[in-house]
Amino acid sequence: MTQRFYFLAASQVTTNLGFVVYTMALTSYIKQNTGSTALASMITMTSLIARLLSGLSVPLLADTYKSIYIMRSVQVMQIGMLAGLYVLLTQEFTVTVLTMCFIIIGIISFFNGFFSIFKTSVVGSLVGKSQRMQANSLLSTIDQTFLFAGWSLGGLVLSLTEFTQSLFITAGLLLISFVCLLFIKEAGTYKQTQKRSAAQQN
Repeated sequence: MTQRFYFLAASQVTTNLGFVVYTMALTSYIKQNTGSTALASMITMTSLIARLLSGLSVPLLADTYKSIYIMRSVQVMQIGMLAGLYVLLTQEFTVTVLTMCFIIIGIISFFNGFFSIFKTSVVGSLVGKSQRMQANSLLSTIDQTFLFAGWSLGGLVLSLTEFTQSLFITAGLLLISFVCLLFIKEAGTYKQTQKRSAAQQN
């Protein structure tokens, strides 16, 4: 595996940990302020729908921009959305604040979906054909391991910090992820990479 691949793996780990921490913080925030488990569980549903929509939007960007540029851009946008979320969480809780929280959750999940999709394309350009299966398997293992660990870590973070402080931790993790992506160079757009992979398989 190349050094650039491990930078990609580190970027994925920090992104996943950040996503888990912020999801747990918001779930706890909404549950505490509304007393509704149903509303708190809607965070997961909102995230799933937003990620589905991001997958449907891939063709709009795939022909124009390199995958690594898109991944860097969405990290910056997510950090910006977290700043907006921080402002909301410092306000008095109202229906408007709750609505805006769900909107921002949807936007962050939408961008996070792009990260997951274009990551596959970047892997194809970082490792050779013979290592591609091993690379994807390793990323999947890392993903599941740190995702599981993230929920435990998220609970610990929430027990030691406030909701707003958890957002700072998430923003810090996304910033680390962005820095890791700066060390990765990739040639070609998403669809070009997909075509190369298909040609090699044939």
